[in-house]
Amino acid sequence: MEAQAPAAAAVATKPVGKIRNPWMVLILSIVTLGIYGIIYMYSTLEDMRNWRGTGWSGVLYLVFTFLFPFPLIALPWLLPSYVGNMYEAEGQEKPITGLAGFWILIPFIGGIIWLLMFQGKLNEFWASKGAK
Repeated sequence: MEAQAPAAAAVATKPVGKIRNPWMVLILSIVTLGIYGIIYMYSTLEDMRNWRGTGWSGVLYLVFTFLFPFPLIALPWLLPSYVGNMYEAEGQEKPITGLAGFWILIPFIGGIIWLLMFQGKLNEFWASKGAK
């Protein structure tokens, strides 16, 4: 007779995303003329989709990037919103909302501030889930 696994073991764990250094993302995006930025966005969206079970996937991002780029204008507002919703789903207060997207409207420095805020809060979330 086989032993029954405990009920807790039957609960599937969600895949934890990767912690990324926002400064390295910025530098690699500049050095590769934006190619790393596409890889970064694909990976980040896949990580969040795998955790949340909803939202834009990396594949959808690639389709829009190469075929219909206009909707990508929403990403600076959408991504921080996703991160805030991930915190809220865990019973925590949202440390970032879609309003953070307005930072990119400030020339040059705004995009850097946005990246630091967004990736910083996402890194904190993944670290709380055991990512290294």
